[in-house]
Amino acid sequence: MSLKKKQEQQAKLARQRDTLFDGIANKFDANIYGTTKGQIRHLLLLHYLSPFLNSDRALHVLDAGGGTGMMSLPFCEKAHDVTLCDGSQDILKIAAKRLARFDNKKLLHCDISNLNKDSSFDLVLCHAVLEWVQEPFRLIDDLMLHVKNAGHLSLSFFNKDAALFNNAIWGNFDYIDNGLNVRNQVRLNPHNAQKPAEVLAYISNNYPNSVITHKAGIRCFHDYMQDKTKQNDEFERLLALEKAHGATEPFMWLGKYFHILIRK
Repeated sequence: MSLKKKQEQQAKLARQRDTLFDGIANKFDANIYGTTKGQIRHLLLLHYLSPFLNSDRALHVLDAGGGTGMMSLPFCEKAHDVTLCDGSQDILKIAAKRLARFDNKKLLHCDISNLNKDSSFDLVLCHAVLEWVQEPFRLIDDLMLHVKNAGHLSLSFFNKDAALFNNAIWGNFDYIDNGLNVRNQVRLNPHNAQKPAEVLAYISNNYPNSVITHKAGIRCFHDYMQDKTKQNDEFERLLALEKAHGATEPFMWLGKYFHILIRK
């Protein structure tokens, strides 16, 4: 067997171990968007993506691993041409209902790696996907293939450094000593969190002609609040605080998620 063939087979096996959400799609949707942590993450991403949402021309947008369509929804509402792909059939059923009234959308049941190689977009969204796949840097390469020249990739992912910091606050030392891994992984807990510095370095080293135009932490304060009731009772003030400081040092590095915009 040739080396190339062997590498292709290894990559295929790795993708087969990637996490999908068939069988728990409704629980997934409620867990993400029915809580203040999911709501504030969504609103912050919309805040940072507002120049694209409010573009004076219709953009071709790919929502890669777009899940139940929550991020596709505002782009559809703004009359952009949206393609959402996801590997979970159950997840796509929810997305289809959520986006049913729009003609400017296309839903594809496929992995990101199986998208038409010739398809390219003004904006590629890939939010909260890196931490669910076995080969996150390979996924970045797949995504960049679909970004037009002068187009953008919006990438957000679970922050491993922030996860360690948060667990230290709660004294979960055994969990930290085990590399933030547990024997019985909870299905809705990301299993492959990434370090922002490593992702940024990979992009800079492998795409030297591309420019990182934005980076920010998502939920730099929300998850660390001692009085959890204020996450709901003071939601608007907390959201304003996140917007004011999430893209500034040193707070960005504490965000439970990290957000990057890359111009190709």
